[in-house]
Amino acid sequence: MKFLSIIFMLVSMVVLSPSAYTQQAESPQFSFGVITDIQYADKNQVGLRNYRGSLITLENTVTELNKHELSFTVNLGDLIDEDFASYDKPMALLEKSRAKLYHVFGNHDYSIADEHKEKVPTLLGNPKGYHAFTKGNIQFVVLNGMDISLDGHREGSKGYAHAEAILADMNAAGANNAKPWNGGIGSKQFNWFRKVLKSGEKNGWKTVVFCHYPVLPENGLQLLNHNEVLRLISDSPGVVAYFSGHHHGGNYILADGVHHLTFYGMVESPTDALGAVVDVYADRLEIRGIGKQEDRVLSFR
Repeated sequence: MKFLSIIFMLVSMVVLSPSAYTQQAESPQFSFGVITDIQYADKNQVGLRNYRGSLITLENTVTELNKHELSFTVNLGDLIDEDFASYDKPMALLEKSRAKLYHVFGNHDYSIADEHKEKVPTLLGNPKGYHAFTKGNIQFVVLNGMDISLDGHREGSKGYAHAEAILADMNAAGANNAKPWNGGIGSKQFNWFRKVLKSGEKNGWKTVVFCHYPVLPENGLQLLNHNEVLRLISDSPGVVAYFSGHHHGGNYILADGVHHLTFYGMVESPTDALGAVVDVYADRLEIRGIGKQEDRVLSFR
């Protein structure tokens, strides 16, 4: 009997090697939450878009996210569907979030009367529309895809006319994303983005990009100047992931070592809650899906 006990101890030592103990004990450096495309409005459901019901889904999702220790939560855009007054209810629910919130501008966030458009950046705590912040050795970049857009500017303004001209040229060229609900990155923002990526590389940081509009796949919902942005992030070795919304059906593509993940839109959620917790490790991101959102492991290039 004593002999068998010794054998069992030896086998256990082999099976549970020091590396196994380390792996079992590994915990993320930090975690953050992701939600997108709530598109709340006080109007009846159209197709899969449950505009009123998204409020309940948001409340359930905030409750779920609050169960985790999160450094922040990012909303990838389209908090509302239309009407500036629609902001009141989802914003009240988001005040219950234990984690700091970062808002990305989406096209529906600006589907409001012109006189209210200048209030959106202040309301969402994103004065310029684009900015960067760091946590540990990860740099997070928030892009403003409404920079070049029709909805993002007052009708008759220079910004509106600029977007009209670009869309007209793209339509003439047969671009499948030349749609009034799509947007792009302006030259000033693009140059800033390039400098931020270079700075991140010098500091040895990995970079995760947040934008409402995806750059891949080319399904007609991509950023207006997606090729230019795609080229920049593909050529920047520090960029490991590009997270987006806009396409409610979600998507995932790995291109040049960059994980392009489009999260499912809450307004069309078939589950009571929808979103994700992202765990950050030294060599990867691990997506823990909430509701329909799938779990994924996104290894760094």
